[in-house]
Amino acid sequence: MKKFKYTSYLLAALIIIAVSSCKKDSDVLSDPEPYNQGFTVLSHEEYDLNDVYDNLMLMNDVNGAYDYHDLVNELVNSAPENGIYLIAHDKVLYTSIDNEGNPIQLTGLFIYPLKLNGEVIDVPLISYNHGTELLKKYAPSGWIGAQWHPSQWGNFAEVLVANALAITRGWAIVMPDYQGMGGDVGENHPYCIRELLATSVADMLETGINTIKNHKHDYVNWDGNAFVYGYSEGGYVTMAATRELEKRNVALTGSVCMEGPYDLSGAMRKVMLKDTAFPVPYFLPYMLVGYHTVYPDVFDYDEMLKAEYRTNIPKYTNGFYSETVVDSIMPASQILMEVFTDAFVDSLSNTSSTAVKTLYNNNSYTWKPVTDIYLWHCENDDCVTFQNFVTAKGYFESQGVTNITYVDYPPVPKWASTVHVSAAPIAFLEGSIWIGEKLKSKK
Repeated sequence: MKKFKYTSYLLAALIIIAVSSCKKDSDVLSDPEPYNQGFTVLSHEEYDLNDVYDNLMLMNDVNGAYDYHDLVNELVNSAPENGIYLIAHDKVLYTSIDNEGNPIQLTGLFIYPLKLNGEVIDVPLISYNHGTELLKKYAPSGWIGAQWHPSQWGNFAEVLVANALAITRGWAIVMPDYQGMGGDVGENHPYCIRELLATSVADMLETGINTIKNHKHDYVNWDGNAFVYGYSEGGYVTMAATRELEKRNVALTGSVCMEGPYDLSGAMRKVMLKDTAFPVPYFLPYMLVGYHTVYPDVFDYDEMLKAEYRTNIPKYTNGFYSETVVDSIMPASQILMEVFTDAFVDSLSNTSSTAVKTLYNNNSYTWKPVTDIYLWHCENDDCVTFQNFVTAKGYFESQGVTNITYVDYPPVPKWASTVHVSAAPIAFLEGSIWIGEKLKSKK
């Protein structure tokens, strides 16, 4: 693990805190109020660098691997002088749409830096779009009020990264829970459904801008720069949200898409049809339940699933059971296609079928972006295959798109459960560096 300047930063933070009577104000607001057409704040907490390290210590520090300890330490070490802030967390509500396209109040987490002298900070706004999570309670807003111990902490690793970015870079960050996550307990999560997830992100980012622009907020003011940023499902959602925000004429400073399953009808369909084991079998039930929810006629359980899976897949893939439980209802071989009927295998094998066309319509790369994009993928990803990157890059190049930075990252050693999980800290760092460089170029 790299050496870091934690002691000096912690001392500075403690000196600042000592002169304040509000170091850590945690309360649930009895009468939530919106910020001038912005967020409705449900609860508020404040954190310092010491809190980030306390949470970090609940995660394993893996020798010889680039893990979250190395990521946080590097962010702290590279922070600008006088660049360590306090941060606030607001659990918020904002208006978006449900799985049927009707208005709904969705939850999310709003993280922003604070200065104790009352000075308002000019900030960019980053939508940090979280990766795959089966349990509703582990969506970003679930951070507030969660009980901390090592068995849970890994589920909030991305909130840790967001905290570190806000504290060391002074960025404001919104983290949407998405439909069917967080406070939206009555719906299934529309996993890899492009327009629904893109809308949830775009709505939160726009609401966030409305919350902090034109000096409406007590602590931060929007500086005009907006980014979207995500890994895994978050990478897919980030690309989809970029497309949606461009449709709305919302100018983005940049989009950071990392390790996303952009090519559902190609690369990920091949994963579903492979006759070898897949390291995270829960991916398939999660996707099938989402697609059945939104496209019940095309992804009908009776036609799609063998009899022995028709009850348990929807029963246990509802946001209240863990990955371990969902994995346990899948074939012992971990071969995904073994849950399918022969007829549905034939349907997925036929590129002209309605099922494959539906997957194609949810691919997130099939447009000509005008936003500057940072597209990052690890060559040996064992879950979201590198072919997703290859396909998206090939499409963008065929359309003459020149505003994309492609990062074909060399193989990463597996120190966590999968290579996909192991590569995340490196991706988060490199994506944040790119955002920092874009911000410097705007000054």
